[in-house]
Amino acid sequence: KSADAMSMRLPLLLLTTAGAWAQSVQWTQTARDGSSLTLLQDQPELHFHKLKDGELDSKDAPPRLVLDTSATHQTIAGFGGAFTQAAAQNYMSLSEDDRAELMHLYFGKPEDGGHGYTMGRVPINSCDFAPFSYNFDNKTDDKELKHFDDSVKQDVDNGMVPMIKAAQAKIKERDMELSLLASPWSPPGWMKLPGPEGVKSMVTSAKPNGLDPDYQRPWAKYMSRWIDAYKAHGIGVWGVTVQNEPEATAGWESMLYTPSFMASFVKEHLGPVLKADHPGIKIFGFDHNKDHVLEWAKGLYSDAEAAEYFDGVGVHWYGGLNTDKLEATHKFAPDKSILATEACNCVGNVVLQTASVSSWWNRAEKLALDILEDLKFWAIGWIDWNLVVSTQGGPNHLKNFCDANIIADPNMTLGQDSAIVKQASFYYMGHFSRYVPAGSVRVGLENLVETEVPPLSPADVKNGIAMSFHECDDSVVQLFDLVDGSVVLHGTNEAPGSDGFNAGGECVEFCISGECWFPKVQAWTCAAKGSSDPFHGSEKHNQKWTIKKVKGGVQLVNGMNNKCLTSVHAAGWAVGLDAGIKAVAAQVTDCAAPGSKNQTFVMSTGGSGDDASDASTMLEASSSQSKFTLKSLSDGLCMQPELEKLPHFDAVAFKLPDDSYSLVAMNLNDQDVPLRIHDTQAGTALDHTMPGHSIHTYRWTPAKSDHKSTEAEPTTAPLLTMASPVAVPLKAQESHQTVSTTKPNAETNAATNSANDAATNAAINVKGAADSADAMAPLSPLSVLFMFSCMVVLAALAAARADNARLPSKAADWARGAAVRARRTLTGADKEETAYTAFVEHTTVEVQPAH
Repeated sequence: KSADAMSMRLPLLLLTTAGAWAQSVQWTQTARDGSSLTLLQDQPELHFHKLKDGELDSKDAPPRLVLDTSATHQTIAGFGGAFTQAAAQNYMSLSEDDRAELMHLYFGKPEDGGHGYTMGRVPINSCDFAPFSYNFDNKTDDKELKHFDDSVKQDVDNGMVPMIKAAQAKIKERDMELSLLASPWSPPGWMKLPGPEGVKSMVTSAKPNGLDPDYQRPWAKYMSRWIDAYKAHGIGVWGVTVQNEPEATAGWESMLYTPSFMASFVKEHLGPVLKADHPGIKIFGFDHNKDHVLEWAKGLYSDAEAAEYFDGVGVHWYGGLNTDKLEATHKFAPDKSILATEACNCVGNVVLQTASVSSWWNRAEKLALDILEDLKFWAIGWIDWNLVVSTQGGPNHLKNFCDANIIADPNMTLGQDSAIVKQASFYYMGHFSRYVPAGSVRVGLENLVETEVPPLSPADVKNGIAMSFHECDDSVVQLFDLVDGSVVLHGTNEAPGSDGFNAGGECVEFCISGECWFPKVQAWTCAAKGSSDPFHGSEKHNQKWTIKKVKGGVQLVNGMNNKCLTSVHAAGWAVGLDAGIKAVAAQVTDCAAPGSKNQTFVMSTGGSGDDASDASTMLEASSSQSKFTLKSLSDGLCMQPELEKLPHFDAVAFKLPDDSYSLVAMNLNDQDVPLRIHDTQAGTALDHTMPGHSIHTYRWTPAKSDHKSTEAEPTTAPLLTMASPVAVPLKAQESHQTVSTTKPNAETNAATNSANDAATNAAINVKGAADSADAMAPLSPLSVLFMFSCMVVLAALAAARADNARLPSKAADWARGAAVRARRTLTGADKEETAYTAFVEHTTVEVQPAH
């Protein structure tokens, strides 16, 4: 028969060489192709194949992810989010059905569409994401805590306790427990030293340490009492951090610590108190940005007595990936854990898909990359910030609004079809939390697809990225073009990954949209002439700049408000970073006297060094200028988008509690990336291609024969294999041998393993549609008989498994014999009748009706 005809009749069949097999792989994809989205969708299965001699060295082989399952690292505690006051208020604003849906989406079974969360974080007292500041003992000098509110009424009334209990109940449906991490932002003000204005307050802190030394023991007892109060509500606490963000005070609840003071507090007070009152509870130090984690680990662990109380350190994402710091921290204290305790996109409030798909997606990619790199560099878990926020990104009593994986819109003001709005980050998060359950162990994986982090490029420039000032390094992202009064980031019109691609590029503009409550200067797609866009259009002139020559350089005056471009030393939030980070932001302010250093910029071509030429001298002759830099006269820094040099491709792999494997890979490139997953232990490989801006999770359960070097009966005869058991409808036949099922016991379990091995040599496998036609063409009627014998064997095995039953011991011999003798008959028979006789004698089967 023709190859096409055979393919239609037997689409899963493929003729292969002896001993070949294909390991099936399930995989899930989230991807963006322009405005076309794939969101956490399962895809048709793929297959590992056995590597042939020299295959790895082939010049046509794709770059590899080298998997070493024998190398094991940290055990994963889980994933989750924060039960803040804001999250609880938004949760309570939803209908009963929507609350149940929210709990399902986060804490439900992955197989039912839930994220499978097992971790959570809760503030002790109020935090910035609360409508107002509060604590549970506001009686000054109450060292004995006689006025402590053991009912924690405020947390009950605001919905935190009900929300946590609902999450607990959902997790218990999976026979698991919630691992709840508690973190204080500030003790009651009366326990602290006076702040900068001489006032004791929850929202200010003395430097360098905010806690009054005389109140160390009462504060430790307060935290213990809070744990008791939650326990009385049926909520257990898994661990605590000593202090949220001990390096920052930004106007909301906070308290500063030095590493040595925190170590002393834990050694003398918090450690002994919790050990006595709540033995087994975990204590994590630091709980701030990764750029300083090594310094803090050394400070906390240098005192051996203090180190005994610390289980590890918590880290936040706001200061960048800092994977080198995580690696060094693990090497310094390999017996201690690293836990990622907070992350979110804040500046710009909530960014919705409808406003800008690329900005919406870019936020998700950055969060997911943080998860991947944290796990790759020793984090035992990853906890998101607010589980849910309002459409504005709050509530927050200082208007420090942030984004979240889910937005609550109970009044349906966003025009969506649900009160629960899932952000792109929700789908990215699912690639980890759904497929890397608690108890998984990270295994060795070497990334040969991308061996060096690529330099910043125009393709990295997306809408909404803040402009800032950095060390001049002649990077392409520090180059600008002047086009008809607009300052355009050089190369963005030609870069497919940029939002300005083929649209005139990315223009430097004064931001006037709602999320810009401060005078932010940002990158945005250059508006076309005549555009009526209310925020980025030519009518507003916020993308137009008049460049005036002044003493020492040039002054840039915005066309909308006649204010000047200014380099401003600011907190990190001004450029999308953590408030505790120092930054130099580009903003527009009232124009000062000509020549003011922070409003004067050296405009030069040919780089920022000594060979640079003054580009401003050519402005009078032309309204256009290409490839110039803008160096601030005040500090010698060059303007550029606030971009971090990030990996564009990376992956991480795990062995799961059920002995299956999960591999998560991310491609942040604009172009597709071909790759090969090479399992060094099994000697197998999977070739695949990841589209640009995608994340994949690959999952497989290795066959027992993966690590075997010999076959049960080696042969050079053609053999047909099958990727996974396929249930084939069978009619009861008159047979010489009958296979029935029986309940499991030691004998039948062993027999099943033997039968499975035999079936592996007799099964039908899918190797790939690309090879199918060539393989099908030569099949004779004898081949077809042999195929069906294999299908019968496999159907019997599948039927036996259906009710968790096992084959009797004689089935192992029968299955092996059927495969071997049918193969011998096929290769040695001269007549079709002989093969048919063998087929009837050795492969007929009666399947019991119950199965």
